[in-house]
Amino acid sequence: MNRMRFGAILMNPAGEYGFYLSHRVILTVPAPGPIRAVGAADFAANRVFARDGVAVSFLPELMMAAESHASFANSLAMMVFFLGLPENSDGRALYEHIERKLGGRMEEFSIRKPDVTQDEQDRPNNQERENMAAIDDYDFKEDFNSKFAEARKQFGKRPNILVCGYTGSGKSSLVRAILGDVVPKDAIGDGKPKTMGYDCYENALVRVWDSKGLELGETEDEFTEATQNFIREQQNDTNVDNHIHLVWYTIQGPGARVTDCDKNLIRRIFNPDNVIVVITKDDVTRPNQRLALQNTLMEAGVPAQRILFASDEESGARGCKELMALSYQMLPEAYKDAFMDAQRIDREAKIAAVHGKENKARAIIGAAVTAATGAGAVPIPFSDAALLVPIQVGMIGTLAGLYGLREEAIRQSALPFVAKLVGVFTATTLLKLIPGLGSAVNAAVAGTLTGAMGLFVKKNFIGSAIAKIEGRPEPPLGFDVDMFKKLYSEYKKNGGKTI
Repeated sequence: MNRMRFGAILMNPAGEYGFYLSHRVILTVPAPGPIRAVGAADFAANRVFARDGVAVSFLPELMMAAESHASFANSLAMMVFFLGLPENSDGRALYEHIERKLGGRMEEFSIRKPDVTQDEQDRPNNQERENMAAIDDYDFKEDFNSKFAEARKQFGKRPNILVCGYTGSGKSSLVRAILGDVVPKDAIGDGKPKTMGYDCYENALVRVWDSKGLELGETEDEFTEATQNFIREQQNDTNVDNHIHLVWYTIQGPGARVTDCDKNLIRRIFNPDNVIVVITKDDVTRPNQRLALQNTLMEAGVPAQRILFASDEESGARGCKELMALSYQMLPEAYKDAFMDAQRIDREAKIAAVHGKENKARAIIGAAVTAATGAGAVPIPFSDAALLVPIQVGMIGTLAGLYGLREEAIRQSALPFVAKLVGVFTATTLLKLIPGLGSAVNAAVAGTLTGAMGLFVKKNFIGSAIAKIEGRPEPPLGFDVDMFKKLYSEYKKNGGKTI
């Protein structure tokens, strides 16, 4: 075995297992109880799972172990748990699993110790080279992109909105007023009948189903049945991301009429908790017509707060901000962010939503701080500080997903910043960056460095998100040394309460 990698599974002569953090630190269960970081000299590993002379990396499992507060009977039980093997699996089952899944086999090796004969003046540079060699197989771009994609799936789920109503009730114009070009201009009808069915318009942020073909006094029974079948099909999908999450039911204001078909659809076909009734063409609706429509709908069981009056863009987009705000409030939590990103009617609401992600950002940073603190449970020499990089890259990628960085910003700003981060976390650079840290990164320092980095990145991503909303060029994610030092000191002083 000639190349070690982060997250490799080691074994010592006593038959104990551990995750490789660096040539000085191993994560294991030295006695019944929680996972601990121990010195490599104390663990004395002599075997490693490897393939073609390269240690097999179990980085995701290592990260889960670093964040875990679970207790285990021994180190084998820890490995069985994090590799997803059946409970009470033995060492043979572990060997067979790794060989079958990854082609890895146990090979003998020894962790190279620093050369004690070298000049002290040259030692830091050599330690840094060892440090970088240990992570040369760590693909930070792949890790960042993976965490970003996971975060977009978690925070940027695309909502499905059904817009339903009679032909000519202003459905497409209403959608365009709030969601922009998701519905093309040529989809806006002039009141003529359309083909019976549902048109689907979508982009990366929202999917709109537009009902077609309901003519006043015609085919109402057929339309009700078709709508019921459509709703049943969507809601029976095993993937909730394909369900209808919200219904905008449109009724023409000037017509001043709520039909039996309207009432039946609103009360019996749709989930009443998901319906907003929108009285369209409000600019040409008389006050007595508004009152009559509202009273009829309330008598049919529609709450007053879910009856809105609106007009399209050409008529001033009256009520559209209110419709957007109520829709955002009613959507399930997982679909709110994408909807807010998709709407174009209320810039101030978009900016407020960016600041409203604070609690989610705190949770992301807090999880990374916990993992870094665990990694620093045994003081890490500064030459090994890069073992914090995967934790911080994961945090940055997740924050980028939360704040919805665009592909261009990721390529031109975020990834170059992450590349620089890898270089920063070396012995001499860290000491120059924050003098007085001492000779090693302990749990408190590891957590503080990670927390401060999270604050720094969050601040930049908020600025980037707001610049995108305001139509300004997104600021580059440069490493502002003075700002980082300030955040580090602030975080340390307040014991992490500044997240």
